[in-house]
Amino acid sequence: MSLKRKELEILKLINSGKTVDEILLQMKTSERNLRYIIDNLNFYLKKILDKEIEKDKKRLLINLSENELKNFYKEVYENFYTLEQEERAEFILMIFLFVKDVRLSFIEKKLGITRATLKKDIDFLNEVLEKYSLKLESERNKFSIVGNEKKLRHLKALKYLEYRDLEMTYLDKEYIFQNIEMDTLKKLRAIVLEIEKKAGVEFKEDFIKLMEIFLYVSLERVKEKHIIDRKINYKFLVNTPHYEIVKNSLENYLDKKLSYELVHITEYFISGGVTENIEELKESIEKYLDELIIVLRKTFNNSLDYNELSSKLMGYLIPAIYRLKNNFSIKESGERDEFFLLVERYSKDENYLPEKLTENEIFHIAKEIKKHMENEKNRVISLKTLLKIIEKNSEVLDREKLIEELMMEYGKLIKKGL
Repeated sequence: MSLKRKELEILKLINSGKTVDEILLQMKTSERNLRYIIDNLNFYLKKILDKEIEKDKKRLLINLSENELKNFYKEVYENFYTLEQEERAEFILMIFLFVKDVRLSFIEKKLGITRATLKKDIDFLNEVLEKYSLKLESERNKFSIVGNEKKLRHLKALKYLEYRDLEMTYLDKEYIFQNIEMDTLKKLRAIVLEIEKKAGVEFKEDFIKLMEIFLYVSLERVKEKHIIDRKINYKFLVNTPHYEIVKNSLENYLDKKLSYELVHITEYFISGGVTENIEELKESIEKYLDELIIVLRKTFNNSLDYNELSSKLMGYLIPAIYRLKNNFSIKESGERDEFFLLVERYSKDENYLPEKLTENEIFHIAKEIKKHMENEKNRVISLKTLLKIIEKNSEVLDREKLIEELMMEYGKLIKKGL
C-alpha cells in the first residue's frame, strides 16, 4: 500500500476546505473511489502526523498547517510514494538534463522498476520531447538528449527554474542539481544586471532569474562544443547597440567570434526590456488578436469591450522571451474548457503569427479571455459617478447629452435601444 499523486492532490483540496461534490468534480472520480482514497490517506496521516480526515455528508474535514503538510509530503515522498509513468518520465528527463554519465541500471534501482518498464517510460518521454524536436537516444550505450539546440537550452533552463525553489517534490533535487555551480550563477546574475544598466532598461526579477540560468546553460553547451551557427534575423540583431553591450559584457565568458551565439542571447535581452523595434511582429500579433476577438464575439454573441484584453495579450505575445518561457513539462497546465478549445481551433488555422502557438500559450490566452469576460460581466456601476452625471444634467435636461455621457461611462453595461 502506498500513495500516489492523485491522492496527495485530494488531500490538498480537503485541507483547503473543498466540499465532497467539488472534489468529485475536480478530480473526476467516483464517491466509492474517493472513500477508498480517504481510507488510504488516513492510514498514512495517522502513521505520520497522528491525525485523520473526519467525514460528514457534504464535507471532509482536516486542518493541517503548512509545516505539517510539508512534513507529511516529505515523509511520503521518501518512503511511501508510487510514481506514475508521467512522473517517472519527468525524473528520467531531469536526470539526463542535469546529471553526467548516468547508467540505466542506476535509474532502474532509483525508480524500483525493470528494464522493460524503463524502456516504456523512455518511449513515453520521447513522444513528449518529439513536439519540441528533441529526443532521448543512445549512442555507444550512452544516453543523452539530442535535437534542436535552442530548444534543448530552453528546456534545461526552465526545468531548473521549475524545481529550484520547490519545497515539496518527489525529485531528489540535491542529487539532480549537484553539478550546478552556484558561484557561477551569481556572477552571471551580475552580468544580467550590468546589461540592464548599460541598455538603460528595467528587467523584471523573473526575467533576471531566467536569463542567469539561460546564460549558464548556453555557456555550458558551448563548452561542450554544441554551437549555434545560424539565426534568421542575424543581420538585424548584429547591428543593434544591444549586441555590442551583450558582447562586451560577456567577453570573459564567450568568444567574440561566436557571433551567432551572441546574437541569440542578444535577442532575449532585447525582448526582456525593449519592444519598440519589433514592429513587424507587433503588426502580426495585432491581426491575430483582431481576428480572435471577432471569433469571440460571434461565438459568445456579446458586445463586451475587449480593448483591455487585447492590450494584455499583446504584452504577453510580443516579447520573444515568451518563446523562451515555453513550458516543457509533460503535465498539462490548465483546463481544456470551451475557451481553450476555441483558441486552439482558431490558432491552428490562423496565418498571422510567424510561429504556431504552443499548447501552454493557448492555455494562457484562454485563461485571460475567461477571466476578462467574467470581470466585464461583473463590473459594478459606481453610484458616485452616476449621481454626478445625473446632477450635472438635472437643471436643464439635455436628453441626448445625458445618454451620451451615460453610454461613454457605462456603455458596456447598458442595453441599447429605447
